[in-house]
Amino acid sequence: MHNMIHPPISRRRFWLRTGAGAAALLVGAPVWAQKRPLNPVALAPSNRYPENSASVRVKQADRIKLLQFTDIHFFAGRDRHGTGPDDRSVADMNRMIDRFEPDLVAVTGDTWHDNPDGRGAEFLEYSVRQLEGLGVPWLFTWGNHDLLDDYVAGHNALRKARHSLYRGGPQGGNYTVDLCDTQGQPVWELICLNTTNIGIQRPQRDWIDALHQQRKAAAQPAPPAFCMLHIPVLQYHYIWEEEMAAGFKREEVCSWGENGSGIWHLNQLGTVKALFCGHDHVNDYAGSLEGIELVYGRATGHAGYGGNEVRKGAKLITANANTKTYTWETVFPNGARWRPEPGFRSEEVIDAWWMRHP
Repeated sequence: MHNMIHPPISRRRFWLRTGAGAAALLVGAPVWAQKRPLNPVALAPSNRYPENSASVRVKQADRIKLLQFTDIHFFAGRDRHGTGPDDRSVADMNRMIDRFEPDLVAVTGDTWHDNPDGRGAEFLEYSVRQLEGLGVPWLFTWGNHDLLDDYVAGHNALRKARHSLYRGGPQGGNYTVDLCDTQGQPVWELICLNTTNIGIQRPQRDWIDALHQQRKAAAQPAPPAFCMLHIPVLQYHYIWEEEMAAGFKREEVCSWGENGSGIWHLNQLGTVKALFCGHDHVNDYAGSLEGIELVYGRATGHAGYGGNEVRKGAKLITANANTKTYTWETVFPNGARWRPEPGFRSEEVIDAWWMRHP
């Protein structure tokens, strides 16, 4: 992906605009972009499996392929539409696996849809079967709709699933994945965050800070990293409003009260190249801020809203560990690929009921 050309800003201005001064970005924002109460999605830890990091070997260190699926929303609207949308989503995911042959898959939240009548465990079980059926290693980050009665059991089910890289049980859904070369040496890292229903908050910031202190104490350089999460940080709004981003914007950035400091905690790690989020189904744009690129994934699931506005697909990320560079593109089941040209900006924010009450 190209880097958007923009005058550099100092760390002080970056902090004022995106940390302590971030509340100004919410002035005049629509009601569904405002702060909401915490729903502690998956914050209850499980210590049944103590590991907090996974590793997977990739075929080529200079061509690591990661396929991001997001907002699949299994079971959303089945009472009206039956299994058709979910069947189509599963078929699309398998077709994209076959076409693009990723080393692993990242599923970044809202994999199933809520917990009506306590059915969340059933939805999780179905979701896990579909992810296992992809036949490649996969990671999972929690979304605001991935609801359960028993999150401890949810952590355990995700951890023990076939091909699963999930290691979030001990730390409330936060964990890392090392991508290793054929000799088993880590060459790229994935930082997986649980953003619950209100984005990066104190538990996630504390976990990132602890990771930073651990790295400092080890005095060993960490490989370049991506952060995989569901709810976008506040700066996704900033980069669009400041015309630092390119792509499609069809709805407001729903950071739900994240105060803008999350990216600063990630920035201090010194290794994070990009954030890849989901959540806002009809946004697909990206831009860079202080050396970190903020990228929207393409919503994947046909049961989720917005398919008539923005075509469902996925994000293919290709990293070169030798040069520490990467590219990304939006991809589709028929093999088509897309990414915005520099300066391409298409904005038409939709005022629809399913935006206000998704």
